[in-house]
Amino acid sequence: MDEQTGIELNTGSYYSILIALVLSGFSASIANMLSGLLLIDIGETFNVTVGVAGQMCTFSFIVSIIFALLTSMFSVKYNHKTLLQVGLLAYSASAIGCYLAPTFSIMVAAFSLTGIGYALATTMIFTLTGLFPQEKRGEAIGFIIGGMSGSYLVGALVVTYLQSVGGWRYAFLGYLLPSSVLALVLTTLTVPRGTSGSYDKDQIKLGEGFKAIFSNRSASSSLFGYLFAIVTWQGILTYGTSFFRDTFLISIGGASILILVGATLYTIGSVVSSRAAKRVGRKPLVAVSILVASMTFMVYTYLPTFMFSVGIFFVGCLLVGIMDASSTSLVIDQLPLYAGIMMSLQRVVTQVGSTLGSGLGGAILTFSGYNLMFLILGVFGVASAMVFHWFTVDASSGEMG
Repeated sequence: MDEQTGIELNTGSYYSILIALVLSGFSASIANMLSGLLLIDIGETFNVTVGVAGQMCTFSFIVSIIFALLTSMFSVKYNHKTLLQVGLLAYSASAIGCYLAPTFSIMVAAFSLTGIGYALATTMIFTLTGLFPQEKRGEAIGFIIGGMSGSYLVGALVVTYLQSVGGWRYAFLGYLLPSSVLALVLTTLTVPRGTSGSYDKDQIKLGEGFKAIFSNRSASSSLFGYLFAIVTWQGILTYGTSFFRDTFLISIGGASILILVGATLYTIGSVVSSRAAKRVGRKPLVAVSILVASMTFMVYTYLPTFMFSVGIFFVGCLLVGIMDASSTSLVIDQLPLYAGIMMSLQRVVTQVGSTLGSGLGGAILTFSGYNLMFLILGVFGVASAMVFHWFTVDASSGEMG
């Protein structure tokens, strides 16, 4: 029995719940993958530029920010399993809406439902790891992050086929919809009801949690550092594939292969990050991986050949996988008593960073080009590395704030 949750889990229950959470994370990442791969095709359908088409992602991120803030309150008041189910239902509704959308305005509205889904689902996925014994939580978070990147691995193959059969709309109907429905079914069957995650809702007050977090320099700095890193990474997710398609004239099948390899390297990076952190320290690993990854994204568009450009791009994907897993672990562990609220705030800054990355990137791309866009977005990653290095501490290594 876990002391914090009061839920007794045997090995079978642990893995059945973990599978449901991993598949939920898998589903939560599909929309971002689809928009990045199919942005050109969506723009052509509705007769808008790639930069304008990318703003549907920006609007979704804004919606997600609002709901992520609300989730901080919902998570204290409502059952976490129910909130996860609502998030998965939002993804299902979005898939149907995007498939049926007759105009770009309706497409934007339908896609914005993924913002609601992301805010609710991802916050609850990580919060529900509080069901597991302490020694199992790190492992669970690693599997969940691996599942989130796994949507890119599977999607690189599935989406190419669906797009060839019925266009980009089939990707939403044939990939996002069944994945989110299956995750909803497994969550309903496996996750116990009446659980409150890793903290006691009767003892922890929301206002106290916010005050504790933002009065702690390391905790608040870790959130800002993560936000800056996401600005850079979201720019890559939204426009990286379009760069290769526009510049080197590769097909959507070729772009899918790039996503497949990049997602594989990202997954490898997230899996090995915990071992690397034990050798070099978690905070140094976060700072160095963000710094070097940002530099690769700042220069890869300037390289004259496809092989050199994509090679540097792949190095960045590996390093971002290391960064994402290790920085998530570092952020969550800042104030263990308020871990649930920290998870909600991390989702907020993720969406703020995603909004900036997508919106700023689209604006720069519209008026300039890929080179300047990735150069400017990369500066945010450099700033992130500096924030983590100078202003955060890693309590697990014995550092003092």
